Amino acid sequence: MLPPRYAKWLTDLLGGTLPEEQAATCSSCAMQGEAVAEGYRFRADAKCCTYVPALPNFLVGAALRELPPGPGRASLESRIEDLATCTPHGLDVSEADRARYQALVAAETFGRDPDLRCPHYLAEQGGLCGIWRQRNGVCATWFCKHDRGAAGQRFWQAAEALLTLAERELCHWCACQLLYREAPPGAAEIDDSLSEWSAWVPLRRDYYLRAAALVDELSWPEVQVIGGPELAALVEQLQAAHAALRSEGSAGPASGLVALRRPPAVLVPGTVKLAQRGPTTTRVVTYSDSDALELPNELLALLPRFDGRPTEQVLAELAREGVILTPDLVARLVDFAVLEAPA
Repeated sequence: MLPPRYAKWLTDLLGGTLPEEQAATCSSCAMQGEAVAEGYRFRADAKCCTYVPALPNFLVGAALRELPPGPGRASLESRIEDLATCTPHGLDVSEADRARYQALVAAETFGRDPDLRCPHYLAEQGGLCGIWRQRNGVCATWFCKHDRGAAGQRFWQAAEALLTLAERELCHWCACQLLYREAPPGAAEIDDSLSEWSAWVPLRRDYYLRAAALVDELSWPEVQVIGGPELAALVEQLQAAHAALRSEGSAGPASGLVALRRPPAVLVPGTVKLAQRGPTTTRVVTYSDSDALELPNELLALLPRFDGRPTEQVLAELAREGVILTPDLVARLVDFAVLEAPA
């Protein structure tokens, strides 16, 4: 589910197995075909890759170290050659790319415009990622679908915030080590007429490789020290989101989570958009446009019965009418924000 480096850090931090998102299949896009309502589908030649990722210096170095000759490495080398966005902190994103992405978000065309594809998108391989093992925290933690719905999304959003901040602090830490404590190979000293980065630019690949080597040696506790109090606060948020998943139920045998399906004591209907209504079922969208549910119309009609009274009372009332809603079903509706605890 995560690049090896990040998987090791988060597993060490959380002390257990990370949840898996088996419904989000990147190699065979789950956002295409009749199962996805028209208007929500991603294009086969775009997928969720209509986003240009910034890559911290240590991930650039790790990718340079492991990628063999081929289209994936070529995409990385092409970005390294662009001195406008090749920086001591890593490979940045141009202002033009930022503006195009903001326009994409505003127009709600994410996943639908192949002109905005990531430079590491391998079209000749069906849209695989050319830097998959060294993708950044945003790419590594975004999923079109979550096995536990909004509950899973909350965990991965907390993971994204933590990894993104860790990347920011680590690439800055690497830059400080390399720019101010090491001279470029072959240079007795840095020419006073050049900035520290200018002296490294001709040898920037070696710079990125050294950044990767620096981070290779770090354990998660050392990363957290570098990140400081701001990172510590995000650690607490991630631990809380992980604990909520473990206490609220299981996503399946691969998740390593505890199977306790206990719906909240009080429930009310969540905000539900009807994407497609049929004679017996309705496709609804709740927490995410990309993760719709197909629900029986009879079940939708029962949602207003959850009106803030104790959940057990509502379930008992329905049972007396011959309608049995299992705790597991109710918990799944909560996972997907069809039902929710009142604010």
